[in-house]
Amino acid sequence: MVKNEKILKSLLYFFLANPVFLAALVCAFLFYFDIVSIKDRECFNCLFPSEKIVLLKGSLASSPVKSSSEKKYYAADFKVSEAVLDNSSKTACSGTVKILIPSELVEKYYPGKIYTSFNVSKNEKKYPLLFETGNNFLLNVDFSEGNFSFFVVKSAVSFGFSQSFSGFLQKIRSLCRLQFKRLMYGWNEAGGLLLALLSGSREYTESLTGEAFKNAGLSHILALSGMHLNLFGGIAFFFGKRLTKRSTADFFQLAAIIFFVWFAGLSPSLFRAMLSSLIVFFNSALRMRRFKGITVLSASFLLQLMIFPVHLKLPAFMLSYGALAGIMSIGQVIKFFMGKRFFPKLASALSESAGAQIFTAPVTLSLFGKIMPVGIISSVIVSPFVIIFLYAGLFGTLLSLAIPFLGGGFSVIMNVIYLILKKLVLFFAKAPIITI
Repeated sequence: MVKNEKILKSLLYFFLANPVFLAALVCAFLFYFDIVSIKDRECFNCLFPSEKIVLLKGSLASSPVKSSSEKKYYAADFKVSEAVLDNSSKTACSGTVKILIPSELVEKYYPGKIYTSFNVSKNEKKYPLLFETGNNFLLNVDFSEGNFSFFVVKSAVSFGFSQSFSGFLQKIRSLCRLQFKRLMYGWNEAGGLLLALLSGSREYTESLTGEAFKNAGLSHILALSGMHLNLFGGIAFFFGKRLTKRSTADFFQLAAIIFFVWFAGLSPSLFRAMLSSLIVFFNSALRMRRFKGITVLSASFLLQLMIFPVHLKLPAFMLSYGALAGIMSIGQVIKFFMGKRFFPKLASALSESAGAQIFTAPVTLSLFGKIMPVGIISSVIVSPFVIIFLYAGLFGTLLSLAIPFLGGGFSVIMNVIYLILKKLVLFFAKAPIITI
């Protein structure tokens, strides 16, 4: 009885000492158990039924992603401002809809799929069909309804990016992403993987390799998250610290993080990582008492919930926060018992991997109906090779842009590293998978 009282007092003290964590826990309980419903601020609103709409006017709200269910289409979010009905009448609309864009439209200016000038209309010469966030379009569509509602694009006309400063930045981003794709295309299979790891675009990633990453329990490596952000920010901090003092180096790191998120896009996991980085930065800049990891994670959760409430039900959001919560809870318990029996660094890596896998297993099973236990070991072994691959890729990209003729040499180096990485991933992908 006395022991139970001590446990209850310890838990009470923990929650009182960590009010931000308590607030995040209460919010998670209320929303995930549907006690409080989440309002979709981007819900599509139109006076007429969606099936009567034939034209949509607006702008892309996300960069297109190759659809896994429909190989010949790319999926994207489209922010609607106006719709035209089948009787030619117009109506104002608001909100965001899901659209499926044919591959031949999205890939029109991609490397390996560049159309000749004879295929480009007069309007396209002025406003190319660059399907990137912020570009304005008039879309000819068909409404479709299955597991979810969406519009299938039949044809498109571009109006270009807005004339504002924001539109200018979005145009620069789209051109940078296109140029980066062209560079990575020249690096063959290695370039396809590096493109996915640095920009989130997986259209050039080998399908066999992409599936192997999933079966080996390594999906988190392909999903842009804290690992990629810390790597990019760490490089900026390293050089910034050697060029200037420590406080200025922090600004270099923050600028690099913001640039990476701007370039890659606001995925739920990447936005979570950026929020955590911003909290740590301001915590240090204001010379406050250093926040604990669980406090930073909880504060990021609450902020992301306020900014993008619809993220709460997305798999990437749940797995990202779940993995970190598992590392900070179950992972630390496993590390305590393993620390005395294994090498400290190996014990730390294995315990973090196990904590993340165990904590996210219920979510993975409920969403996908399977888990990959081999991920506990594969993450520890494959992750260092991925980091080497990323470092080499970043260094090679910068040098290739500065001195173009070096691109061919780096292509060879990157493909050697890629081959080793691919062999490892394919090996772990053969491990048994638990399905329900």
